[in-house]
Amino acid sequence: MNNAFYELKHEIGADYFTVERNQDFSFPLHMHRCFEIILLLDGSMTVTVEKKEYVLNAGDMIFVKPNFIHSLKTSDTSRHVLCIFAPELIAAISDELIKYLLISPVIKNVPELYRQLFEKANENMDIGGVKGFLYTVSDLFYKQLDFSKEDTATRKKHLLQKILLYVDENMGQPCAITDLAKHLDYAPSYLSRFFYTNIGMPYSDYVRNIKISHACYLLRNTRESVIDIAIQCGYFSISSFNRNFKQMTSYSPTEYRKKNNHMKKESK
Repeated sequence: MNNAFYELKHEIGADYFTVERNQDFSFPLHMHRCFEIILLLDGSMTVTVEKKEYVLNAGDMIFVKPNFIHSLKTSDTSRHVLCIFAPELIAAISDELIKYLLISPVIKNVPELYRQLFEKANENMDIGGVKGFLYTVSDLFYKQLDFSKEDTATRKKHLLQKILLYVDENMGQPCAITDLAKHLDYAPSYLSRFFYTNIGMPYSDYVRNIKISHACYLLRNTRESVIDIAIQCGYFSISSFNRNFKQMTSYSPTEYRKKNNHMKKESK
């Protein structure tokens, strides 16, 4: 069994986009539903993707597909820009990038133009700026696709992707393992073992956490009532929703909304 975990901070929102700038940064094996692109500005970094190691030097860029297990490790002074974004933001090419084999997920010594784009990228760009940036950068890797070969790693994840999609599409339902098993025509015990082996947490924990993660997104980005959000996330007991929400975030839903609204006002 691998020790990867599903990184829940990268939410299921179709408009999810974040840019992080880090120094001497390492992160353990994990996975998420987003694309990830890293540009190394200085130093060196080892990125492990699906058990294969890639060594980046200054000016190199790496592309990680959704739900691919990966980790980052730096051994000396380094500086990088990391961009994580929902596949929907590059919808015109995302299916091909996921399905087909990349000749290499690493592009060595990218032109200065791309370094400048990454330096300027930020989460306050309008949607046109975000998509323009993402399509420009992702096109570098689109050109590296071998359209005669499907990505075998992606094929192996087909069942896992079906499970994750089931949870996404049935957010308003309990999403019990027995319901999932009936939907996919597998034994519940098999799916439970398969999921834990690939994600590193029990299926029931994942369902609870992804529902609360989505509730966080709705609390920050909509004015819907806590009760309506709870129902949208498959909770029909407000006390159960409040209890699970506080266990995951340390706040009640109302406290969480007030805290984030206050932070938004301060950032303006």
